[in-house]
Amino acid sequence: MEKLSQQKIKDLKKLQLKKHRDAEQLLYLEGETLIADLLQEFPQYIVSLIVQEQHAPAFEYLGFPLLTASNQDLEKLTQLKTPKKVNAVVRYPKALSWQNGQKALLLDQIQDPGNLGTIIRSADWFGIEHIFCASGTADYLNPKVIHASMVSAFRVNIHYQDLGPLIAQHPDLTYGAFMDGTDLAQVAPESIQFLVLGHEGHGISPAVAKQLQNRIGIPRKGKAESLNVAVAAGILLKHISK
Repeated sequence: MEKLSQQKIKDLKKLQLKKHRDAEQLLYLEGETLIADLLQEFPQYIVSLIVQEQHAPAFEYLGFPLLTASNQDLEKLTQLKTPKKVNAVVRYPKALSWQNGQKALLLDQIQDPGNLGTIIRSADWFGIEHIFCASGTADYLNPKVIHASMVSAFRVNIHYQDLGPLIAQHPDLTYGAFMDGTDLAQVAPESIQFLVLGHEGHGISPAVAKQLQNRIGIPRKGKAESLNVAVAAGILLKHISK
């Protein structure tokens, strides 16, 4: 157990920027619940713990490098409204390859970190193990996304690639979510292998929409103009996971 140095604080603050995260392949994650879940399920990813000095002795038995921090130190590092007492430096998760036959989400430029994190968490809840993200989709390793998804970001395999070739290989099994799509109740869950969700404001891009033979929608009963994409994802995931 050693005290967090000012140089180490500077190094950790750099991880707030994607270019430094990618260069180091490391994340600085905050919060007791998130770190407890990582310790339980994915201890292999944890590099070190950064713990508020009063609470540090309770973590010595775990055997990880342990850095103690003052409240002022944690305030310098936090990206949240209030600093957390238990934090960690964590390696990037490793995504497994998608296997033919597995269901997957295809995300076309989902940009809000909170929406992306919620979608990842919902996918995990409904047993969807893979998400493919088009260029323009938020970085799922952004700490804001991680905090919205919690440990689900480590369970779900997330890939960044052009969606076109995947849709072209499986046109009959791919459904795009549209306001005017076929009522989901009329679409057999087993007929959907890939579900495409689009940008929060513009929906699925014209280039991707042009490839889609199948459109699915959620019938509206009230007067709201639209559904939040993360809410729509949850409804549609419940349907396709039957």
